[in-house]
Amino acid sequence: ALEEVGKLPEAERDFIKKSNCVTLGMALYICAIAGRAIKTADIAVSMNLEAIRGELGAFDKRLHELGRPYPGQIESAENMRRITAGSKLTTDEGRYAFGYDKKPRVQDAICVRATPQTHGGVRDIFHWCVEQVVKDWDGRAHELYRTEYAMDALATALADLAHTSERRSSRLSYGLPMNLVPDELGINYGFPIIQSTQAAETAELKLLALPAAAIKRTDGPLAYYSVSKQFELIKKLNRVMAVEILMSAQALDIVNAKIPEFTCGAGTAAAHKCLRGKISMMDENRFVAPDMITAEGLTADGTILSAVEAAIGTLK
Repeated sequence: ALEEVGKLPEAERDFIKKSNCVTLGMALYICAIAGRAIKTADIAVSMNLEAIRGELGAFDKRLHELGRPYPGQIESAENMRRITAGSKLTTDEGRYAFGYDKKPRVQDAICVRATPQTHGGVRDIFHWCVEQVVKDWDGRAHELYRTEYAMDALATALADLAHTSERRSSRLSYGLPMNLVPDELGINYGFPIIQSTQAAETAELKLLALPAAAIKRTDGPLAYYSVSKQFELIKKLNRVMAVEILMSAQALDIVNAKIPEFTCGAGTAAAHKCLRGKISMMDENRFVAPDMITAEGLTADGTILSAVEAAIGTLK
């Protein structure tokens, strides 16, 4: 693309430079793929929630629309209710049948039960970010401070999305077997190394979330820098979420083997089926890197999101 720009007449090249259309075009593309990633994060936590036979009370419509009426929080809670709709795993009957819970569960870990609040905050920042980039685009802004600040804010929000995904994966247990391995261990068997890789990606992602102001050496805006680093940041975010989805699918298989009569929600089932169409359950020792690469691809290109939306309708 840059080679093609170089072939243009000088007047057109000068217009492209002064209009900032390259930087703003990249920013709009980042908004599109970030929006897809935010929806996918709701799918990841829903699969995790089903795997731990979680409590759905934290996502009750009344709690979010009446008690804490914040737009992003309401959207996230609604998504998770729709994804898990019809689930029998997230009931006391399902929890008792599995055998881990002996009495009604009061609440799950905060990284699970507070998902509408954390994912909702990310959504609110995302919507604000889109508004700022569109204003610069429509106004043909020459100084892109607004886009720079918006991209920096979005980076911080997406880093939080990755952090909570990593924490949920780290504590994926609730009566599940050690390392999510149902039988004998092997040298490549189990999920500790997979989750450790996820933690490393999360740490690197947080470095990318440092604002442009931290490295600024000029008096002008660094919008191009703020936008361009988002490509690597979102790549790492998709890797982090892919690990949570991969681990949750393994956990769901273990739960289903024990209590097959207790099904998960329609959206969760669609995500699980989509993943299992490419990656089989780990029930024997095998090299896991190909599984992680495949899961990342299904997450990053929107395949899993499309499968879920085909089953339950468009997510917010």
